[in-house]
Amino acid sequence: MKIPETVARLFRRKRIEPSYPALPNISPDGESNVSGIYVVGELAGTPLVKLGLNAGHDLVQRIGPALLKERGGGGDDAYDLVIIGAGSSGIAATVAAKDLGLRVVALEAAALANTFVTMMKGKLLFAEPEALEKTSRVWFEECRKEELLDRWRAMVRDEKLPIHEQEKVVDIRGVKGAFTVVSDAAEYKAKRVVLCMGKAGNPRRLGVPGEKENAGKIHHNLLDADDFHGKKIVIVGAGDVACEAAVALASDSTNDVVLSAVDPEFTYPKKRNIDAVRELESEGKLEILLSSSVKKVGAGDLEIELGDGSRVTRPYDALFEMIGAELPLGFFRKVGIRLQNAWTPGRWVALAATFLFVYSLYALKSYGKGAVSWPFDHLITPETYDAALYGLFRFFFAPFRSFLSPEAFRDIAGDHGYQQGFLYSGLYTLVMVVFGFQALVRWGRKAKNRKYQTWRYASLISFQVAFFIIVNLVAVQALSVKYAWRAWGLYQPFPLFFNTFFWWYPDDPAWVMWLFIGAGLAGTFVAIPLLARNHGKRFCTWICGCGGLAETLGDRWRHLSPKGERSRLWEFQGAVVLLASFMVGIVVVGIYRTDGNNAWWKAYSYLVDFWLVAVIPVALYPFFGGKVWCRYWCPLAAYNGLLAKWYGRLKIVSNSKCISCTQCSLYCQVGVDVMAFAKNEAAFDNTNSNCIQCGICIDVCPMDVLSFTTEKKEESA
Repeated sequence: MKIPETVARLFRRKRIEPSYPALPNISPDGESNVSGIYVVGELAGTPLVKLGLNAGHDLVQRIGPALLKERGGGGDDAYDLVIIGAGSSGIAATVAAKDLGLRVVALEAAALANTFVTMMKGKLLFAEPEALEKTSRVWFEECRKEELLDRWRAMVRDEKLPIHEQEKVVDIRGVKGAFTVVSDAAEYKAKRVVLCMGKAGNPRRLGVPGEKENAGKIHHNLLDADDFHGKKIVIVGAGDVACEAAVALASDSTNDVVLSAVDPEFTYPKKRNIDAVRELESEGKLEILLSSSVKKVGAGDLEIELGDGSRVTRPYDALFEMIGAELPLGFFRKVGIRLQNAWTPGRWVALAATFLFVYSLYALKSYGKGAVSWPFDHLITPETYDAALYGLFRFFFAPFRSFLSPEAFRDIAGDHGYQQGFLYSGLYTLVMVVFGFQALVRWGRKAKNRKYQTWRYASLISFQVAFFIIVNLVAVQALSVKYAWRAWGLYQPFPLFFNTFFWWYPDDPAWVMWLFIGAGLAGTFVAIPLLARNHGKRFCTWICGCGGLAETLGDRWRHLSPKGERSRLWEFQGAVVLLASFMVGIVVVGIYRTDGNNAWWKAYSYLVDFWLVAVIPVALYPFFGGKVWCRYWCPLAAYNGLLAKWYGRLKIVSNSKCISCTQCSLYCQVGVDVMAFAKNEAAFDNTNSNCIQCGICIDVCPMDVLSFTTEKKEESA
């Protein structure tokens, strides 16, 4: 039986997407998993010239002083640094090392600044970000590629910089402080190694019959369009490089140019490049074959399969394979450098250990409440547990005891559930405060608008602290421990917090019951809908405690969130849980008269409240980022998103300055492909994404491309 296409897409192998390049796994200070080997530049996700210069210079400034202290006696012939690659990061690192007095050599497999060498003639290089100060003394201003190459070559010559061109590194052996760097010409002893390699030297190939035999007619970059006149040319690719080459070559009316790509539509290039190739197509100067793939490279023609399965041939004098470049994976494997998100045995063990810890913490917190406390309800006697629980409670509650009357304290001293809740919510609040402050400092430094991130984190922390006090002190004193826990519903509306509408009995005071039920109805059906109008899903990133833990503790892992089309397809689960939450709520209130002692509520509570809220997502923080619950399962986030999609006005808009650096998409905790919108100068909101309006994509963008707005786009007359 054939699997429906919509289902098949959920399990289809992830494809390469330009917003999510595979990069080495490095620490915040640039060190790879191999101690003593550092990665900067394009391999570290830094594509801009100025950023690359700064990255190379700043790394050497950080590690240089320690290297000077490590120097041995006069017999020590090892280099302090061996730098692999001589692009912008490599030359800046070499200059900085020489200035510090380090013994350094740079090894370049091709030519100095080879990325610029292979660019099209007259390529304009922008000195962006304009507001960023250049820390390296290597010259760089807005210029044509030819001027940059002339100046950098002159600097290498005049300062006798130790840069060896056309010398490829094939292996790195040894350990930190005693590396042996092996090139195709020599071996070098090194205390530290810095990888400043780009990907341009590893172009991706078609891998079809005839490719090797006709390699002389195949190119991977276009240096000068004037070299091709009166030619039949086929360009394979649908990215910016392919489109720019197509524009340059098809602008010569003597050329016959075909652009072929496997993509069904142009999704990778910037809008201006898409517009340019479409205009040439409309003028009859360019043939575009989307949903097509080259199947055979002949001596004089190419066999191309179209989307409908038919095959056509196109004559060619030159074939440009512009389908991206690949990391030197073989080299990385030999050296032992891992890629981001690589699942090693150690990472699987870490996942299992983290899962066991989080499960145990929540199961111990839930002791005595059925299946959620397994196996601790069998391993620990009630007397032992109660004694330990009360001892911990007495110790940690001591600072708050003076806020309660003696009667109120006696009330909670004998309440097993209150003590569990106090200790758990206290730990939860402490974690949010500590890690929230760290995140506030981190993003406060990087933010374009510091007020936004400062107030956002201050709001998250304040709401959590305030409701910890309200629930555990104010409500206990005012309402007794029997009703105090219901105050969490004021902070976390239905369908996130059900119990506002559950567990009411005839002897409960009517004013208490209707106070909470009224507040719950107002939160769900008034406050959230009103906020959705101009604030989208900001509730998730400004107020909510579940989202708050993800934004504070989980912030350090936000770049690990699931990315790509397949991960976004799985977001439908939130709507399923939302539907289930309303069904369960109606059944429990309508049929069981608010009594939750029934199979409907127990099943929902066990599956959703225990596994999907408390255990699985928190255990996955260090492996898939902090927003797994919020993104995939939270019914309140799904409800809020539906409202914002229906009539919300808040959106993030883009200008024309995107350089496709991928940082915005990398740091999105809910997997929005921000770069896809930015490079096309398109807006995104909750009609076309799962955006939670945290604003981090705005802050990590080096070009100030993105910004918030609630203004409606004016319709053309």
